[in-house]
Amino acid sequence: MNGKWWLRVFRLPCLVLAMLCFSAGGLFAEPPAVGTQIPRFTLPAPDSDQSQAYLGLKTREPFALSAIKAKLVLIEFVSATCPHCLANAPVINRVYKVIQDDPSLRGDIKVIGVALGSNQARTNAFKKTTKAAFPIFPDEQLDIAAAFDVQETPTLILVSNNGKTLALHQGEIKDLDGFLKELRKIYKTQ
Repeated sequence: MNGKWWLRVFRLPCLVLAMLCFSAGGLFAEPPAVGTQIPRFTLPAPDSDQSQAYLGLKTREPFALSAIKAKLVLIEFVSATCPHCLANAPVINRVYKVIQDDPSLRGDIKVIGVALGSNQARTNAFKKTTKAAFPIFPDEQLDIAAAFDVQETPTLILVSNNGKTLALHQGEIKDLDGFLKELRKIYKTQ
């Protein structure tokens, strides 16, 4: 055995650590802080006329978040294989329903999802499994997740129509009433 055996032993762990530290999001990356501008990114074209109408889009083409006709947009970043995302689905569906049932919120707050690492078929399967009534867009190449530095799912980011981050919630929503109270409070300030 030659004197460089230690190089072979430590090569893989060092390579993995380097990949984590220098990957698109980085090991210690975090989503945008409250009060900061969100990054520029493009969402895929809506997959239905219903989604297009809900978002107030003129065409079924890829679009910027600023094209959504709303004062606020609540973005939920999910993974189709994430057990926490599946557990959080009934809660975020309830948030969507509360917004839709409130005439003062319905036109001003839109909910969308971004499915990290999923193609359209997998996104549709996730949407069907979770019974989501709001649009969920695939992010197969993780471009949107990288732009936001999202590392954990589910992550919810509330943004204003001028692109400012207003709120951030990582993980499952444990206190729905508190979440909705905070959402209404932020809405009133916009």
